[in-house]
Amino acid sequence: MARLLVQLKLRLMVNALRSSGSAKISFIISSAFAVLLAIFAFLVLAGFRGKSTSVELTSVIFTVFAFGWLIAPIMIFGVDSTLDPATLALYPLRTRELAVGLLAASFTGFWPLANVIGLLGVTVGLASGAFGVIVAVVAVVLQVLFCIAVSRFMTTSLAGLLRSRRGRDLAAFLIVPLFALYEFFTQVVPKAASEGKITASSFTGFDSWMRWLPPGLAAHAIQDASDGRPGMAFARLGALAAVIVVFVWLWVRSLGRALVTADTTTQSSRVRGTRLPLAGLGLRGTVAARFWLYQRREPLSLVYWALVAVITAAPSASSVFGQKHHPAVILVSAVFGTAFVGIFHANSAGLTGPAFVLEATSLGSRRDLRAYFSGQNLVLCVIGAPLIVAVCFALAAVVGDPGMGVEAAPVVLAGIGAALGLGDLFTAALPYPVVKRAGTPVVVPAPGYSGYRLGGLLTLAGTAVLAAPVIAGAVLAANGPDAIRIGVMLPCAATYGFALAVIGVRLAAKVAEGTLPEMCQAALRTAM
Repeated sequence: MARLLVQLKLRLMVNALRSSGSAKISFIISSAFAVLLAIFAFLVLAGFRGKSTSVELTSVIFTVFAFGWLIAPIMIFGVDSTLDPATLALYPLRTRELAVGLLAASFTGFWPLANVIGLLGVTVGLASGAFGVIVAVVAVVLQVLFCIAVSRFMTTSLAGLLRSRRGRDLAAFLIVPLFALYEFFTQVVPKAASEGKITASSFTGFDSWMRWLPPGLAAHAIQDASDGRPGMAFARLGALAAVIVVFVWLWVRSLGRALVTADTTTQSSRVRGTRLPLAGLGLRGTVAARFWLYQRREPLSLVYWALVAVITAAPSASSVFGQKHHPAVILVSAVFGTAFVGIFHANSAGLTGPAFVLEATSLGSRRDLRAYFSGQNLVLCVIGAPLIVAVCFALAAVVGDPGMGVEAAPVVLAGIGAALGLGDLFTAALPYPVVKRAGTPVVVPAPGYSGYRLGGLLTLAGTAVLAAPVIAGAVLAANGPDAIRIGVMLPCAATYGFALAVIGVRLAAKVAEGTLPEMCQAALRTAM
């Protein structure tokens, strides 16, 4: 069974190179990243040689790899059919044979091999002596086996959940912390390292508890073997092997239950006959009510709002966490946050998909198109403005100047009006179909459509330019009385933002009269 499943995995890899162009490119890119990961991890671990904190740093790297194996399979659930036990339930296979085969197949491929090669850098950076190198090789194999066992246990246990809408929401939200960590490591960590705040000794405190985790046991076993403590090294490796046995046992039990449990995630849900809110307000209210429900139930909408919050905080991250605080940069965060509200929600026809064609049957006049765009803008403003203002106040509190949140609020009100107006205009002028990649809720433009890049750049630049008068007013009134900062700036900025949104809606409705067929074509070509 193990040999058959390994051959099947190899056949799937070969067939990926004979599939469509997009599948071939994805396979090549994934393999290239696996090779780069192996090289990078090996060089980083090998570079720890001679450092007093090499074992602590190795424990951190091993733990990061373990978390990667824990999170990544949940995000790509359904891409590899072997991850879902429901695909194997109808085959006459024993649970134990199937588990051995799946475990062997899990070791097959570029990514498991890249993990083994990359982690073998400890043979250079941490191990010393022949016995230390042998223990290092065994520890690396056990570390990878632990990662695979934990990964299989989690995906098998959560298989039923991950097939449901709630599971897709969970996988969607996993993208947000990864994006936040990327922004943190690209902005905060390099600056803190250059200022001397983060050094190799900074990880010593983590090792006090990390050494008792399975990745820490593997790293310290290598250190013990290199220092001439074979008894302690074997004890740590034995503890790690025992943990692996426990997770494999739990995985086999969950696999056995999954193979004999009926799948209820594909059953249709109950639809309750409730009255659509705001439907009595005409077309504008109906669109707003429908769009409001989508913001709450659609995973892609939830991801976009979480990304808006992260993007709002990103421009201020380096200043907020650095030695020199620049409170005025929070105004830049307000512009970025509001601009991306318009960028993410432009192209409403393509994002809606084929259902937009049915909606288009009720958009017979310019007045109907204005109601359609303004209904969406109403919901986006109700959600986006408080969210971005709250993030700006939080940034101001971290900086130590809460008053900057007051200056940022008018910028948010003006910027979101400008961004929504520009988003509506590009929705009508540059519609394009989108496609959803398997295993992720994020959509991308269909092949051959690149106009969205121009629309995104112009929305960002246009929001900054149109919000410039309010930014100048907020800076000039920063040291003024509260009557001006709050009583004058907020109403004026809200009025100005409302006017920009109305102008954008009217221009978009005028353009959409001539491009409605193109919008419908983009919606029909969307593959969600």
